[in-house]
Amino acid sequence: MNITEELLRKVVAESIKRTKELREAFRMEKDFKKGMPVTWNTLEKVTKKTASGREKVDYERVENKGYIMDLVRAPLGSVEPGLAVVQDMDGNTQEIALTELTPVKA
Repeated sequence: MNITEELLRKVVAESIKRTKELREAFRMEKDFKKGMPVTWNTLEKVTKKTASGREKVDYERVENKGYIMDLVRAPLGSVEPGLAVVQDMDGNTQEIALTELTPVKA
């Protein structure tokens, strides 16, 4: 599918009409702070049975919620994104790239 300028303008205009705001596609490191609630998506492996009885492996997108415990900033001029140490609602901590996180509006 070719994305033309006209199609892009139409999609942006419809998004603004529907949500009353233009959402940012990419977040910057300065947008995140310790203790901030965030969400991120992961893919979980799921085994399903088909009608013929065969097992099929599939993946489902799961939304996770948690709080930023610490920030690991990327070095100046680095191509790699910064990391956040996030504690999920179960108390587990994990390192997640800042590009994967979305701040939760209170």
